[in-house]
Amino acid sequence: MGIFLSAGAAGDEGDIWILYLGASLIILVGLLFAMNVAGIAYRFFSFVVKYMQPGRATPRTLRLVGVGWVVLGTLMLMPEIVQAFR
Repeated sequence: MGIFLSAGAAGDEGDIWILYLGASLIILVGLLFAMNVAGIAYRFFSFVVKYMQPGRATPRTLRLVGVGWVVLGTLMLMPEIVQAFR
């Protein structure tokens, strides 16, 4: 098992599941932030503010980033989803 630089190389070796696992985790964390489950966006924002200046960012910015993560993860899984319904 090695580190792959492309999904094509990982698919040839049978280790494409690593990509699917990563995409699933990105979607899960993105949903947590986007839906603000248990106030995670606000709690994470207040944690980060202790260590660095956020500039003009707000907890709402983290929620929008979460939406972006969901989109990114879905795009990573899209070829497999399309192939499953063929």
